[in-house]
Amino acid sequence: MSMEFLAEVNGQIFEISELVKSVSYSDKLNDGCSKLEFSYIDDDLRIQNGSVVRFKYNGANIFYGYVFKHGQNKQKEITVTAYDQLRYCKAKDTIVVKNDTIDSLVRKMRNYFGLKAGTLTSTGYKLPVSVQDDKTWLDIIYNAISDTLMNTGKWYCLRDEFGSIAVRDLQDLQLDLVLGDESFAYDYEYEKSIDDNFYNQIKIVSDNETTGKRDVYITKDSGSIAKYGLLQYFEVLDKNYNPAQAKAKADALLKLYNREVETLELNCLGDTRVRAGNSFFGQIEDIQLNRRLIVRSVTHKFIPVHTMSLEVML
Repeated sequence: MSMEFLAEVNGQIFEISELVKSVSYSDKLNDGCSKLEFSYIDDDLRIQNGSVVRFKYNGANIFYGYVFKHGQNKQKEITVTAYDQLRYCKAKDTIVVKNDTIDSLVRKMRNYFGLKAGTLTSTGYKLPVSVQDDKTWLDIIYNAISDTLMNTGKWYCLRDEFGSIAVRDLQDLQLDLVLGDESFAYDYEYEKSIDDNFYNQIKIVSDNETTGKRDVYITKDSGSIAKYGLLQYFEVLDKNYNPAQAKAKADALLKLYNREVETLELNCLGDTRVRAGNSFFGQIEDIQLNRRLIVRSVTHKFIPVHTMSLEVML
């Protein structure tokens, strides 16, 4: 095991890997910034809010970000929480979306906050014209990712890659990695649910400016309703949708939500390549699992040995 742990305090850079007692790195798929939490013991060095920290493990780039919290206890152990650049994008604003794609919105966000550029995959899909008022930049981009997925079937993620803002196609984040009961995983928890994000009837309404009435679009799965009961999704569309688009959206939502939600958490030996949005091949005999899985969230712990806890999408 080799760690490189740099902290910049008041313009000076300190290598603190020998002082660090615990390190945890967490990352979620399209759900805010990644986070590094660590603790160290030192009488003289006081890491401050705004300090830059950089962490590498066995030569792999893990985290580059900024300190937002620090504290200490009676034993003089100092605890620190740092976030990547996306933390700054939680700011609310009013943004006009016009002739924009995911990547063009990310460029605007990056320019506004003065963030460092990374790989921006060209997504191609032009988003509906809208005025996004009193929303965070992150929420606006996550909505754009969701719209693009619904309309093209292609899934992207926004993330900070060691100090550079990137948009990635999840297809490009597939790892040559097998995790399961015969490979690196030492525990798992599995659940099936219809409690959240399960719908077998979709009801969509949109204002018809010609007739002055509301058009209603309903699509449903009668077999699923007979089995589970009626669970309805409802949405009011803006005026930019025509009838064909509204019906297509209803059909797409039924396809997306009309299935039991499965959750799986894995505890494994660590692999520095694994981040939210990456995928690997999962194999667990007891639940007949044998397919590629996308990482929804991951927490890596590096001391005393490197382990990771994953929540995956099934």
